[in-house]
Amino acid sequence: MDLTMKEDLQKAKDLIDNEQYELAIDVLNNLNELSSKDYSYKLLFLAYSYYKVEKYDLAIHIADILLQKNSNNEYASQLKYLAYCGLEDYDDALDEIINFLSNNKANLYKVTLEELLLDIKKGLINEENKTCKIKELAVQNNINL
Repeated sequence: MDLTMKEDLQKAKDLIDNEQYELAIDVLNNLNELSSKDYSYKLLFLAYSYYKVEKYDLAIHIADILLQKNSNNEYASQLKYLAYCGLEDYDDALDEIINFLSNNKANLYKVTLEELLLDIKKGLINEENKTCKIKELAVQNNINL
């Protein structure tokens, strides 16, 4: 891989760190011929940047591509979950977390599971099959309230 590509990937990350998401998107969209690992970083940075500029559909699309490459990428799944929440599509958001955690252990999602359990307790989530599955996943991941 060309050293300038690696430098541009770092430049995009620096822009993201400085909350310059639109500029980061421009840099990332011009990056080609990356190694598989760097391509995954590019996609993750893109999904995050699209999420931060409220282009939720694009964030979901990019996160989907990442999850097709690596179905246990919790960062990609969480970005997809958050983007669905940004769209106020809570059914798909819950489906994303349930689908991901049905096949993977929670790490980043531990706090989200705790919040969902509180929402269930408050009656904010009351669809029985989803509440049961969330409670089951919480138990599997040693989360109790």
